[in-house]
Amino acid sequence: MAFPKDDIFYTGHSALLLNGRFNNLEYGAYAPGTPDVFISDAQFQQFWRGPDRYYIVADSTMVPHLEALVGRERLHQVASRGGKFLFTNSYH
Repeated sequence: MAFPKDDIFYTGHSALLLNGRFNNLEYGAYAPGTPDVFISDAQFQQFWRGPDRYYIVADSTMVPHLEALVGRERLHQVASRGGKFLFTNSYH
């Protein structure tokens, strides 16, 4: 999978979007040359269960879906505020 060249929020890291091809992102998501940043549930499961550390930001309505995909025991909460959650797949 190719990752975008642009860094997100000046971290030096790239971001992926889980099932993000909707609303205002859908129009440009299929344009030629668009970075391959949109991932499916199956791709998320593969990344999340792999050896590398990942983070995901989700609102409270998305948490049950994430639990169904990878299991509650694999969602390690790092922070929460205003109905938004930051999870990681590993603390190591």
